[in-house]
Amino acid sequence: MSTAPQRIFIGDTYGAGYIGAIITAALYGLTTLQTYFYYVHYPDDGLGLKALVSLIWVLDSLHMAVVSYCIYYYLVINYSNPIALGVGHWSLFISVGLNIVIACIVQCFFTRKIHALCKPKLKWFVTAFISLSVLAHFAFGIETVAFLFIKKELARLPEMTLIAATPFAITAVLSDIFIAAALCFLLHGRKTGFKNTNTVVSKLIVYAINRCLLTSVVAVVEVIAFSASPHTLWYLAIDFVIGKLYANSLLATLNSRQSIRDAGSSANTIHLSDLEFGSGSAGRARSDVRLPAFCFYLFHHY
Repeated sequence: MSTAPQRIFIGDTYGAGYIGAIITAALYGLTTLQTYFYYVHYPDDGLGLKALVSLIWVLDSLHMAVVSYCIYYYLVINYSNPIALGVGHWSLFISVGLNIVIACIVQCFFTRKIHALCKPKLKWFVTAFISLSVLAHFAFGIETVAFLFIKKELARLPEMTLIAATPFAITAVLSDIFIAAALCFLLHGRKTGFKNTNTVVSKLIVYAINRCLLTSVVAVVEVIAFSASPHTLWYLAIDFVIGKLYANSLLATLNSRQSIRDAGSSANTIHLSDLEFGSGSAGRARSDVRLPAFCFYLFHHY
């Protein structure tokens, strides 16, 4: 007795992809706006940082182009041909790969900042630990993309849940949590007895937590959608968006420097030694440096 063909629900397939593409396009507009804002307001940044911003925007633009073609392929080229939904198109898989590259570049950026802020004794240990989690995230991500190209048929994707997709999501969440935790710990250690100083540092900590929380929640939701409904496209619609969140988290961090400096502009002049680790800083040479300049330094040099 032959089995009945599986029903295809337009809302969970075409509809999910279409909604994901619309949200992705909106976030791409935000990426472009933030990139423009960065080049207008921070012309004195180093060449390396400017190149990083350009690279993120180029990769994000390429991702938007691939997503647009993917939607065009399924909704226009294969109009009234729902059978085409059974096989993943190359543009769909490339979009996943581009998101992985963007995410890991952003994570490497924050890892470098953690390396610069760490105590000398912990610098390499903390950096190596976080770098391994980022590398695992990248490796499982590339493995997932490779499986997508090999299996192609969307009905076979659940086969890679335990060996690729789930480890990929877990390492993505863990690497974000490790980065946020390290930033919060290091920034908290820079608090002083000045109220305005602590206010600005607390704001930096909130930024770090929000960045981690947003990307981690989206990654978890994507895994849940994939595990619960592997025959729909909701998990891929969510994946369309996640790369844009990473790109905008980096750009928002860079573009928030001036507002952080302005927020602390009324702070009293403090000594550089007050911001150093350790208890033996009292005898060091002191120079008048305002907190906003220090906070600006965190994400200025690259």
